[in-house]
Amino acid sequence: MLGLVAGGGLLPVYFCRNAKKDGKKIITVAIKNEADKSLWKHSKEIYWYDIGDFGKAINTFKKLGIRKVFIVGKVRKVRLFSALKPDMRLFKLFMSLRNKKDSTLIQAVIKEFEKEGIKILPMTVYLKPLLAKKGVLTKRKPCRQEIEDIKYGFKEAKKLADADIGQTVIVKDKKVITVEGAEGTDETIKRGGHLAGDGAVCVKVARTVQDMRIDIPGAGVETIKQLAKANIKCLALQSGKVFLIDKNKIKKEADKNKICVVVC
Repeated sequence: MLGLVAGGGLLPVYFCRNAKKDGKKIITVAIKNEADKSLWKHSKEIYWYDIGDFGKAINTFKKLGIRKVFIVGKVRKVRLFSALKPDMRLFKLFMSLRNKKDSTLIQAVIKEFEKEGIKILPMTVYLKPLLAKKGVLTKRKPCRQEIEDIKYGFKEAKKLADADIGQTVIVKDKKVITVEGAEGTDETIKRGGHLAGDGAVCVKVARTVQDMRIDIPGAGVETIKQLAKANIKCLALQSGKVFLIDKNKIKKEADKNKICVVVC
């Protein structure tokens, strides 16, 4: 049996489906108000805990003899640090952090599991087919100005991702308009569209040294819907490092809104 800590979005559902095809049974610890409610259909057992119940999650896997665990799905950083009732284990972890960077928090979480003999495995074991592959996904290709902004955006986004500031930027005319913060990609897109007006580009990348066990960036249909609302007509993703969640639906939604999706 395998363990799964499930955050938000559809990635945990895809993970469970693929693991079941491989003959694996999944014990899921799902985060309340984040994880998809349909996960119970794909899990042998499921336990719903508040975001602050870190110790409970670890103890559940220990009691059930689970020694291999995957952490999949979004956990909004702003919610994690504003947990109303962090248990003692999570509180101590927060107090031990030298800073609040994503990479620092990720490594601290992994170490807590490892202390109990639980190994965190790369989510790509069952999600590798979802990693974006090079090419233009949509009917519309990027125009000359968008290509220039994509090149500039990739360079700047990489710097910001490596500095643990954010993995998504909105760019227009070779200027960074907004950078992803603790609020997440959707809010970054909203702010970027409001500030940039027409003609902006959204760029999403991974860190140069990306831990594939946790926190791999992703884009899905909701990303395209947010871009459409913000009137941002181009999305650029890093190949092999960003998940494309339900590619066919992304293509359909993007084509409907005349949005270009390019993987570089």
